Amino acid sequence: MIKNVLVMSSQKAIEKLKIEKQKVRLYKIKHWIFDFGGVLIEKTFVLKNLLDMIEADLNISIPREDTSYIRKIKRGLSSGRISSKEFLEQIFEKYYYPFQKKNGALPPKKVNAEYYIELWFDLYSQVTNISSKMEEIIERLHQADYTVSLMSNTHDIHAKSNYLRGFYDIFDNVFLSNEIGFIKPELVKYKYVLNKLDTEPKKCIFIDDKIQNLVPARELGIIVIRFESLEKFKAKLNELGIGNISKDLRHKIKKKYKKYKKTKKEYKKAKKEYKKAKKQYLKKKGRSPKKRKEYQQKRKEYRKKKTEYKKQKNKKNEELVTKIQIS
Repeated sequence: MIKNVLVMSSQKAIEKLKIEKQKVRLYKIKHWIFDFGGVLIEKTFVLKNLLDMIEADLNISIPREDTSYIRKIKRGLSSGRISSKEFLEQIFEKYYYPFQKKNGALPPKKVNAEYYIELWFDLYSQVTNISSKMEEIIERLHQADYTVSLMSNTHDIHAKSNYLRGFYDIFDNVFLSNEIGFIKPELVKYKYVLNKLDTEPKKCIFIDDKIQNLVPARELGIIVIRFESLEKFKAKLNELGIGNISKDLRHKIKKKYKKYKKTKKEYKKAKKEYKKAKKQYLKKKGRSPKKRKEYQQKRKEYRKKKTEYKKQKNKKNEELVTKIQIS
């Protein structure tokens, strides 16, 4: 019953997120956080293929997602609580050894887990290649003065291959589930990353291909984008108004916002001085030619600053503030 309620609640959150318009203040954005599988590399089904091979080799049947046991050890693998070798050994202990004949003189043949670990590593390394187009976008974000981080659910075998091939070198920070012990979509993982980055949610944009992983991020106030394809992601960047990701983009955005803030400050100061001059002029004993002249001068400056402020505010709202949907 509780599980069904949680599923319904999660589904409602997903549906709400799909139609929500997220307000993005570009001048606040400092961090871009990317998922890995399904975003920078195509989705792989290496573990499924490996288990298929083990089934064929050992003539056994291994359930997939439909058992609590499989889900439990997969979570243990992704969170780093167990290694890939321990994961396979638990598979063998559960689905192979108990079904071997026990009336022979010798015990059941011991499965060589190391062989399947090497096979697993090789299979993953052969089918994974990082997207050069996405790599280019990340490099341009670096040049634009943003901090670019990785937040991925993975495990030791895949992480080892990615590290050796330099796939993680393009990131300023790498947050892997098997290393930090937290798995998306656990809320604690997002809080952990924000804490390590020493930043606020509104300063971050998070990209993931799985919508359920975006829900907790959005609940915290992080801007989220669902990655569906390279073309759609580029379109989303255009929608944000930063399609070109020019060099020093963040600096240029901050410069525009700084100009707006300066104009706003000058407007508020002129408004305050105008009100003070007006109050003094309207006093019965204060309507001297000097006070009148001062009042008129302050009114003129105020109106000028007000016009400049409105112009800069409109420009800010057009260039630095936008609303986007998740996908």
